[in-house]
Amino acid sequence: MKKRTIIIAALLFIVVFYFTYTGKAHQLKDVIKVDEANVTRIEIDTDEGKRVVDDKKNIKEIVHSLSQVEVKKSKELDQKFDQAYWIKIVENGKDAYGLTIYDNDYIKAFSFEDKKQATYTIVKDQKMDVKKLFSTK
Repeated sequence: MKKRTIIIAALLFIVVFYFTYTGKAHQLKDVIKVDEANVTRIEIDTDEGKRVVDDKKNIKEIVHSLSQVEVKKSKELDQKFDQAYWIKIVENGKDAYGLTIYDNDYIKAFSFEDKKQATYTIVKDQKMDVKKLFSTK
């Protein structure tokens, strides 16, 4: 009886921990580790064309804005979208991360270093104007 109670308590703890952890929102900076000081270039590609940002002030603004975005881990495989932004973050001349932002709903992050990809849902109450963010001159 005592053994059964311990097993049930352990399973209950695991279930609670799982649902608490998977539903938690993170800032994007906690998910992708970009050192703002080492970013030398950001390449932005949209349906309207490609843009390269290599001005330190604009890089800092974009990296800071992206790092504040609240996201949750997503298992969505096939996102429906109208507009997509492909962003490549280059640190010290080497490709660091590739991000794909689908509308204002999902971010797919790819690490060039460890070749891993993950999809995140952008928290709905977050106000992020993607077009404005990437239109800095």
